[in-house]
Amino acid sequence: MHTIPKRLIVLWVGTLLAFGACASQQPLVTISPAKGENVITVKASDFKFEPNNIKAYKNNVILFQIENVSGSVHNFTLNDPQGRTMQSISLPSKETVRVKVNLSETGTYEFYCDKPFHSGFGMKGQLVVIQKP
Repeated sequence: MHTIPKRLIVLWVGTLLAFGACASQQPLVTISPAKGENVITVKASDFKFEPNNIKAYKNNVILFQIENVSGSVHNFTLNDPQGRTMQSISLPSKETVRVKVNLSETGTYEFYCDKPFHSGFGMKGQLVVIQKP
């Protein structure tokens, strides 16, 4: 039976942590509190979404236009503030997918790629929903 050398395990964990540290939050993008549909363009590339830090208002309707600019298939999964999956859609390579979301409650909505290790490497973000001013 083979055992994995401790050095290899430490190197692997260190690499995961380094990639995760590189996945910082980008500058905040704020969606208009105006009624109607608000469109936000998101680029999905290898291990990141741009933008990944978004603020919107309760009862906004957001149309995400997600362009997968990478050569790999990714995914866009959006969870509500309680952690329940609202949307989960495949992002084929070099294609744009539209996802419409009604933000009916305040809180932090997490989004990420559900492919193995992708969110751990930084392919994730948040949509913070607040009351309208």
